[in-house]
Amino acid sequence: MSATSRTTVPALRLAVKCSSGNTLSTLLSTSSLQSSSSSSFPSSCSTKEVISVRYICNTTKPTMAKESGGLSYYLSSLRKSALEMLTSDLAPEERTNLLSRLNAVDASEAQKVEQKSIGEAVAEAVAKETQKNTSLWEKEKNILAQQAEKAAQERVMSDLAVQRRMLGLERWKKELQLQEEQEQKVKDQQQQQQQQGENDTRVNGASAQSTNKTKEEQNVIDHDHHPILGEVILDLGYKRIYAASAKNLASIPVWERQRVYRHERAKVMATEKRKSLELGLPGIITLHEASNGQLSILDGQHRVGMMAILQSKISSSTAKTGNAADEALNLDRVLVEVFPDKNDSDSSTTATTNTSLASDVFTEINKAEPVKLVDMPGIAKKSDRRIIDDAASMLCKSYPDMFKPSQRCRAPHLNVDNLRDALFAADVLQRHSIRSHHDLLVWIEEKNAEMRSIYASSGDDDNVDGASTAMKNVSKTALNKAIKFDFFLGLDSSWLYK
Repeated sequence: MSATSRTTVPALRLAVKCSSGNTLSTLLSTSSLQSSSSSSFPSSCSTKEVISVRYICNTTKPTMAKESGGLSYYLSSLRKSALEMLTSDLAPEERTNLLSRLNAVDASEAQKVEQKSIGEAVAEAVAKETQKNTSLWEKEKNILAQQAEKAAQERVMSDLAVQRRMLGLERWKKELQLQEEQEQKVKDQQQQQQQQGENDTRVNGASAQSTNKTKEEQNVIDHDHHPILGEVILDLGYKRIYAASAKNLASIPVWERQRVYRHERAKVMATEKRKSLELGLPGIITLHEASNGQLSILDGQHRVGMMAILQSKISSSTAKTGNAADEALNLDRVLVEVFPDKNDSDSSTTATTNTSLASDVFTEINKAEPVKLVDMPGIAKKSDRRIIDDAASMLCKSYPDMFKPSQRCRAPHLNVDNLRDALFAADVLQRHSIRSHHDLLVWIEEKNAEMRSIYASSGDDDNVDGASTAMKNVSKTALNKAIKFDFFLGLDSSWLYK
């Protein structure tokens, strides 16, 4: 399908801004739009509370392109549109403050600096899988567009909820400081007063006002309740424990230095988990909370992806059969640990401290796990890792039959993460002065051609017994498959060092 072949989401977005500060948003089909009324609004937003209703037509919405690059840009554009919509009714100063906290950028830059949430990554992966079947793509592209929009909006609403909480906490701290200053002034005045009766009346009145105001603020800002994670189960100081829903976890982005989310791996995990639902969810999801309140997944991204897949399958199965047997797996209470950054400064030191804490926790978690060297914080340059990641991803797309999700795959197959790590460990970029993913891909294809010249002649003779020393460990089955798909890099790793 050409780059100009696009489709719009057949829906209108209804965003309702309430006096309570809540923004409610829902998708309405064009046919149901006229029948919608205030009675269809959630009970938390009555007709009297409605300040404004904003309709955004299809023609102004970003569109889903069938190219893989277009999907990433599409998600970024959806996120930007949702952010603009959900903050459109705020006062200019409040909106600017909120957007600056979210590091909001232009849509063209968003895909470069923004980490996708798991929900967005799942939506993008499902869309890419569907694109492989043209008839299925034409049938389901509108549904996929709505799923992508929902994931992007949930991501934005999650970020907004966190930042509104942080703003509320800051206001509460300022009010508390002001209250303490006022109380100190009252005490100072008390010492200077000569008439005790008159002084008592004044002091009691001021104290009552301060106490009432403090209680009101505490009702608005609940320190033990997080808008995304819920109630704190245990606060150990250096970390907090929550029981959060899988749905909310899917709206949280992955830490910027975390390994790339692999949807194929999450699908395998989901398939296996359906066979052992009675075991529940062993382990814990680890998050980092920056000093500005932003959350990111340090460990457990594929488990969160697995839960998103399971939740979708369970909902679909329940809707069709009414069988709720899979509810043995409680996806509304998933154990989560949060490591908060304690630095309250707004200087560049804060970003450094945030990165340092996240890196330290990530490294500590993965010391006992087979994390790849290229993914270890501070080991590979960010630019080098991007080149390797992009080239490996493009190679995987060019030879999909020769790549397996398991890191223990057998020849002639490769695993994309093993390939990434091997390219880094062999110092290919430096040894061959490679500066872009395109150049790296060209170099890899050249090595594949060299490997073809070594192995293909043996396959033509249908005999590997007389092959060279390098070929004696290659099975006939592996060699035949390599020849069939014209991919020889998985037969041995000697090409990395030539």
